[in-house]
Amino acid sequence: MKGTKDIECEVRGLITASDFNDIRPLIERDWGRLHETPELIVFFKSGGDFRLKINSSGVYLCQKITVDQITKSKKGVEIQLSLMATEQVVRFLGEMGYNKGLFSYCNKFQAKKGGRVICVKFGTKIGDFIELEEMAPRGSDFQKISEGLKNSFKNYGLSAWDNDVYKKIITESWAGTPAEPLLIGAKLHPLIKKVLRGIKDKGSHNLRGISIAGLLKQASNDYTVLASRYERLTGDNLLSEKPCKAENYNVKVSIVIPSYNNSKALARTLESIANQVIHPQERKLIEIIVVDDGSDKDSEDVVRRIKLGMTLRYIRQNHLGRVYARNLGAFVARGDVLIFIDSDVVLERHFINEHVKRHRYLDNIVLVSFKQNIEELVYKQNKRVKSQLNVDITKDFRFEKTVKKDWLRMHRHVRNVELRTVKILEETNNFKDFGYNKVVGVWDLPTMVVTNAVSLKRTSFELIGGFNLQFRGWGMEDTFLGACLVATGHYIIPCFSTGILHIEHSARSGSDKKKIREFNQNVLVYLDLINRPAREILKNYQAPRF
Repeated sequence: MKGTKDIECEVRGLITASDFNDIRPLIERDWGRLHETPELIVFFKSGGDFRLKINSSGVYLCQKITVDQITKSKKGVEIQLSLMATEQVVRFLGEMGYNKGLFSYCNKFQAKKGGRVICVKFGTKIGDFIELEEMAPRGSDFQKISEGLKNSFKNYGLSAWDNDVYKKIITESWAGTPAEPLLIGAKLHPLIKKVLRGIKDKGSHNLRGISIAGLLKQASNDYTVLASRYERLTGDNLLSEKPCKAENYNVKVSIVIPSYNNSKALARTLESIANQVIHPQERKLIEIIVVDDGSDKDSEDVVRRIKLGMTLRYIRQNHLGRVYARNLGAFVARGDVLIFIDSDVVLERHFINEHVKRHRYLDNIVLVSFKQNIEELVYKQNKRVKSQLNVDITKDFRFEKTVKKDWLRMHRHVRNVELRTVKILEETNNFKDFGYNKVVGVWDLPTMVVTNAVSLKRTSFELIGGFNLQFRGWGMEDTFLGACLVATGHYIIPCFSTGILHIEHSARSGSDKKKIREFNQNVLVYLDLINRPAREILKNYQAPRF
């Protein structure tokens, strides 16, 4: 049961579907991503405002009492239960005498920020409307709060109803509507069945017919709320450039490394993992999975010689490519967090701790780290680089890169390409303003996911079905992974407090020309996949719980 000493102050106003389509980007800019759910509210005729509410968050029993007659501010008590308990709740209400009520079914979009809630409802008994709610302590100036909420309406070009108008709308809309039984015989009312079916079948977006490209146009990447939550829970800045203290997060981690004919570089990668600054207890929860993609010479001896102080697993497959290798590694992984790196990188010594800590406190995130390219000869000669690993992450293309004319054909999966020097992180406020299919240079948000240094929860990886197996050779499989993650409500977040050195090498596809051919072919695969119905690709995607 959840009660509060705070008072609920709310205002409502008319909104049309056309209005919503126009102002939704502005709302999500201010509030973060709007979550969609079917919702059913059953109002009971009793001495107080008592209601049953069912949406994707669960089943609620709500009691509200008006405490301010001018603004109609209310205080309330709320009991939340699992959706699985719906039928039991309905039968309990019948036993308590609440066996009939007034039904109002709608499709709701909602976001929360601090003590405020914004909600847009379509198809309710009183029509389509937008609602703003703020929780305030008893004794607050509710009239002032109410005026502030009404001014927020004006920011979106809308007008709030005054209390008399709202009361009239309610009276006229419900006039003559009879109360209906929650149970008809022994079965749930059809609208209760409908909302439960809708919650199950309908995701935060209706996936029937809409493509992944369509979902990307609707997806925000403003993770401001997550950054605030992280700082509140840890005292640290999510985007800090300074590494955190190593702690025991009690998080199981799997590091997946595909490798092909690269045993010497792989040894350096494993050594950099062994030298990580990690809490001793957390180190016991980390496993490294090396997937040998059918190398000409077995890499197992190299792997076994490295003393990591962590669980090390070696798997060999036929030469099927890195997509298959990464999927195989993720399939056998025991960790709750997956870290994907390449076998030719050297990790800065705080890399694992920085990624794990963020995943310990935040869900629905994808962390990307940045790289500095370095020639193998320079790496061997420069002892200072090897010993201290001062990675200059600003050398990564996401900090600054000049778009070349001959890239246009290779990057035809994006539109509105700009030939100029771009600073992606700076121009997108560290990716926060990189949503809604925005393009900077030849890059969009999914292209920020590069699997030489990226991490996510295993549940997120499984949700989208892992790496798509239609990609062959070099390029675009990680971009499509990013597209699927963004489309399913994940936030792409930069990790500035660590990075990797990438030891440059010749193309393993045989030649640079072959590598470009593979990339161009994979662009065509990408274009085909993102324009298919999302439901066809994201078969495991269900509605998010908010």
